[in-house]
Amino acid sequence: MAKRKTSYTKSQFKKEFARLMATTSWPNNLPQEESTKVLRELDDLVLPHIPAKLFRFRKCGIDEVISFEQGTISMCVADKFSDKYDSNVYYDYHTLTERFDKSFFPIMFNIIQALKSNSMSFPDSPIKTRILELIKSGISDEEMVNLLRVDYDGFLEQMKLEIQKQEVWSRNNKRTKIGCFTEKVTSKFMWDLYADGYKGFALEYDFKKWYMLPVNLYPIIYSSQMLDATDMIDRICITDYVDNIHPEEAYQEMFEIFKTQLHQFYPIDMMYFIKMYLYKDKADYSHEREWRMLKFDRVSIDQDYISIPDRGTLKAIYYGPHMEARYKTHLRSIAKAKGIREYDVVLDRNSRKYSLKVVPLRNSK
Repeated sequence: MAKRKTSYTKSQFKKEFARLMATTSWPNNLPQEESTKVLRELDDLVLPHIPAKLFRFRKCGIDEVISFEQGTISMCVADKFSDKYDSNVYYDYHTLTERFDKSFFPIMFNIIQALKSNSMSFPDSPIKTRILELIKSGISDEEMVNLLRVDYDGFLEQMKLEIQKQEVWSRNNKRTKIGCFTEKVTSKFMWDLYADGYKGFALEYDFKKWYMLPVNLYPIIYSSQMLDATDMIDRICITDYVDNIHPEEAYQEMFEIFKTQLHQFYPIDMMYFIKMYLYKDKADYSHEREWRMLKFDRVSIDQDYISIPDRGTLKAIYYGPHMEARYKTHLRSIAKAKGIREYDVVLDRNSRKYSLKVVPLRNSK
């Protein structure tokens, strides 16, 4: 395997990151050593290319001001983003139903043969009772499967509901909290949309020497297509379905063996839970130059918002051109206490271009 380059231009890095995310998998049955290698390869690519300056636009709301004062970075679940189509994935429902359909007959034949050999092979359930009744009737295996096919429609409907749950799961998942940053502080679009129409402020962070697991920082992949999650939703639905089966104690050991085999031959790609938050529409959002911080949260799984300490990564504050004087006075006092740099962002009157410029403030660090 060719050794990965350690240095890329910004454009080359982002293309390489998109390629790596598209081609890398992290099966949940992978041994710990192999899992570490997968994550190390991702880290080795990303860490050297985290920009020295990343910015976050804020409005002058009480939560935002308190967060600045307390030295925290607020994060939220994807469902709280203003863009309701952020963190959406694509799945091919036709393909999924075809797979379920093709797997029905061989699975049912195997279950029938197992129950013929030993009626205690599976935990009691309505489908087991139905199969045992058909076995007693003396009809052929093929006739049994065709009769059971009627019950399959109900099963397929249940799987459809499971698929629909997965369609919105990424946005409603409270185990992953997200913080958004950008590479450009002079974007008029960002000041207008995310800083309350130029009345807010922007904060500058340097994350190059700060890497706190389980928080991860990745560039957004701008694409004309959503992430294709067909294979993952297929696997997740089946796994969730099996995980919700609760056999009697006598069959618990056998069922656990079955679940282990399921994960062995039908593993979940853990990279999916990173990828689902990193794809955005290229046509409408590429100008944002976004990086996204992900925190895989095992504690606050009932909360939409959390705050984490900035750990000294905050370096400067930028005041919007239409910020109210009372807010600016208060924010400046906080900035001075923190000893960070201060800047005004204003329209560049020395140019005919529609551009903003950054002006360092006097008496600032």
